Amino acid sequence: MTDYEHPSDGNEIKPAHDELNWAELERIEVDSNQNNPSQNVPPPKKNKKKLIIILTIIGSILILGGLTFFLYNQFATANLTSEEKIEKTTDQEELKKLYDELLSSYAASGKSEAEILALLERAAKETGDQSYIQNKDSYLVKPPSFNLAPGSYEGTQNLEIIKGNSSDVIYYTIDGKVPNTTSPKYTSAIPLPLGETTVKAIAMSDKGFYSATIEGHYNLTTPQTNTQSVLTPKEFINKIYGVWYKTDYGNSLSISQTTYTEHIPNPLSNATGDYIIVSTTDNGGTIKVLNFTVEGYNAGDILIEFDFGTPGDNQMRLRHEGKPWWDYTAADYIGNGQYHLPFQFAGSDIITLD
Repeated sequence: MTDYEHPSDGNEIKPAHDELNWAELERIEVDSNQNNPSQNVPPPKKNKKKLIIILTIIGSILILGGLTFFLYNQFATANLTSEEKIEKTTDQEELKKLYDELLSSYAASGKSEAEILALLERAAKETGDQSYIQNKDSYLVKPPSFNLAPGSYEGTQNLEIIKGNSSDVIYYTIDGKVPNTTSPKYTSAIPLPLGETTVKAIAMSDKGFYSATIEGHYNLTTPQTNTQSVLTPKEFINKIYGVWYKTDYGNSLSISQTTYTEHIPNPLSNATGDYIIVSTTDNGGTIKVLNFTVEGYNAGDILIEFDFGTPGDNQMRLRHEGKPWWDYTAADYIGNGQYHLPFQFAGSDIITLD
């Protein structure tokens, strides 16, 4: 054994070609990773598409739910009554608008003046706007009226519409429809044609509030052209038969089939006599009262002329020969030959006619 040789103790240093080649190991590891696709692979594109679809569906549901909630609130608000809207409103300008709408509906539905005044006071208190009280005439829209009572008439007629307030504007129709601001505006008398016509009218105040609608039905017939007597004696008697009165003088008269009687309040007395028909016209006639007697005094025979004026108005005029015309109104018939007067004569407001 030479002096540089040592005996083996089992822990010998391996030769260089047995040492690990670290570069080679790294290469092998890289190659191994490339051959194993299960490591570090990005998620497939299919999963991304599913995620986008799910997010889109969720977003659509949220948008649809929000829209549904908005529409429901709109619908619920639209179906609230005016009173409910007023209770829920805190904005003063919106509150005034709601009160104006409610006042307009009050006027159009024909609410009483007391009801409208109460609502005006409430509006002034809750809005703090005293113009509701100061301008109450603009809200209290009085319905207009017709100068001609509805009914039947001979010949064409001119119908006038009378304003409840001078500042109102009147709209009307003659076709039966309810008038509005697109209807004809009343400026002068309306000529009614022959036949049946229904006239409706409303008034609008300067604040744009409406009155209740008024209505009149008119039936106009061709006038009689015969100048001779058209009433038979029986027809004429049927026209004058009954009890008639004059409120301003408190006197009345009763006319049966054969007897004419005037009831005189001052001095309290009756003037009476049987009568015969002298002549008739198309709308009246003349009778002769025989031995016209006033409380025992015989004034002889007198002629009394009658004119019934407008048919259907329960009015008539009469005059003694040479005297002015007097206007009389028909008393209310209450049955059993009895007529009711709007005043008392000889202690009673009832006259019985045989």
